[in-house]
Amino acid sequence: MRLLDRYIARRVFRGYALIMLILVSAFSLIALVRELDSVGKGTYSASDAALYVLLTLPGWMVELAPAMALLGAIVGLGELAAGEELTVMQALSVSRARIAWSVLKTGLLVMLAVIGMQEFVAPKLNQLAFERRTQAISGMESTRTRRGFWSRNGQRVVHVRRLLHGRIPSEIEIYQFDNNGGLRFVAWAKEAIIQNSDRWVLQDVRQQIITKNETFTEHFAQLPWDSPFTPEEITKIMLPVEMLSPSELYGYVQYLKRAGLAADRPELTLWQSISMPLSALAMVILAIPYVLGPIRQVSAGKRMLHGGLIGASFHASRQLIIQLGSLVHLPAALITLSPVVVILGVAVWLYRRP
Repeated sequence: MRLLDRYIARRVFRGYALIMLILVSAFSLIALVRELDSVGKGTYSASDAALYVLLTLPGWMVELAPAMALLGAIVGLGELAAGEELTVMQALSVSRARIAWSVLKTGLLVMLAVIGMQEFVAPKLNQLAFERRTQAISGMESTRTRRGFWSRNGQRVVHVRRLLHGRIPSEIEIYQFDNNGGLRFVAWAKEAIIQNSDRWVLQDVRQQIITKNETFTEHFAQLPWDSPFTPEEITKIMLPVEMLSPSELYGYVQYLKRAGLAADRPELTLWQSISMPLSALAMVILAIPYVLGPIRQVSAGKRMLHGGLIGASFHASRQLIIQLGSLVHLPAALITLSPVVVILGVAVWLYRRP
């Protein structure tokens, strides 16, 4: 049976690869055309746009994983059906359930691949693409270095060493100079809560006031503070929540909840990330009845047409459910997982039909 599993997996993965190549090529071309609209802003060039699209390819692969899983499984199983290989397998007493299990194993591998891409590959490349694009268009290199972000306003200099979870300023240093360039004030803060674009609340603050004769040191658990960055700079420095990995999103959501801040949008994005690999697996399961179920007599062209329509409908309905669910404040888990449950229910119903 291991030989059978490998044979089916090889054919199905070939279908995955073919569909992924087609979908990624098409969507990359669309993304490149869209990026060309930004060419000429700052130092952003056509080569920068091409590199941006290249770096964001893994993100596109994750987004397209459900459609790829459905169409790829249909293509792979369709080839086996067209060559009468599935008929021969069943004639040799290999049950439909056993064949379906072999296909499901490929779906589990796809799900694990999507999880790995979400956590380790796509976020890092998306963030690199975002940073390079931002620097080229807006010239942020003047405030951003390998050691963090710098801001100067008059005699005050602020250094934010890093962004925790890609969104939370942390390891903050504040220096205040007098008119002669002498240091008069230094403060260190563990992190900052961004209440709005103009107001931060520093956490775990230690500050020193330097006079001619002595230095005074004070400690504060919290300290309200005017933002050192303009609203435009903040949006260009902080990573969009969609570019965070699931683990970063989880940490960011927990941080916002502990701070008593609104976490609806990041939490919804987190559950969308969680639902993506599950959606890919559900689509593989849905593909099985198209070859092994009662609708196996349908031609290959019709199967592909049905698969394309189902994939497009799933994506559109998923976005609609997310928007409507957000408006009525439904739980994020319910909003994002309900389409997956519906797909699984339809797949089981199709498979069990006489």
